[in-house]
Amino acid sequence: MAGGAVSIAMITFLASALVLSSIPEVASTSPSPLIKDVCGSTAKEIKALDPKICAETLVSEPRVVAASNLVSMSIALLEAGISNATKTRSYVQKLLKRRGLKPDYKYVLQQCDGGYENFGWSFVSALGEVKEGEYDTATYDIKVGYTDNIDECQNALSSKNVRDYAISRGNDFLVLIGEVGFNTVNRLPSDYL
Repeated sequence: MAGGAVSIAMITFLASALVLSSIPEVASTSPSPLIKDVCGSTAKEIKALDPKICAETLVSEPRVVAASNLVSMSIALLEAGISNATKTRSYVQKLLKRRGLKPDYKYVLQQCDGGYENFGWSFVSALGEVKEGEYDTATYDIKVGYTDNIDECQNALSSKNVRDYAISRGNDFLVLIGEVGFNTVNRLPSDYL
């Protein structure tokens, strides 16, 4: 019996390590003027956003660092969100396959799985819309992605008092990407002018 508990603990540890290795760490690279701009602009709209933490997080994403204007930055942010949601969802799905999950934990994992799936669909839609120049529609899809869908996961974690560092870290990243992505796309010229 003790061997089974050790095996489950080891599997959980290895799964957590896999997800954490795929979620961006804060890098020591200096943020570009464009990253400072999008973080500063977003912080003016969302007072709880720390522009320094925002910039430190964004420099961990090579595609964001490579962005040279607001359109390419918008695309990079959406792609980073899609990639992170996919990786975090994969982690959740691996956990869901385990036998003997406590009902509260299983409920949280199911809510997060659905939230990440819907987040991905929203951001994929927004990505296509940005590429087509449909910025007003894209902002709607971005907002739904990081509010409604990630809130589903965060609310489940909170309501069931479940702590999972990898999921919480993924949620935090997606909310930050969503806020900055929304603000950045919202600054692009409207396609209805």
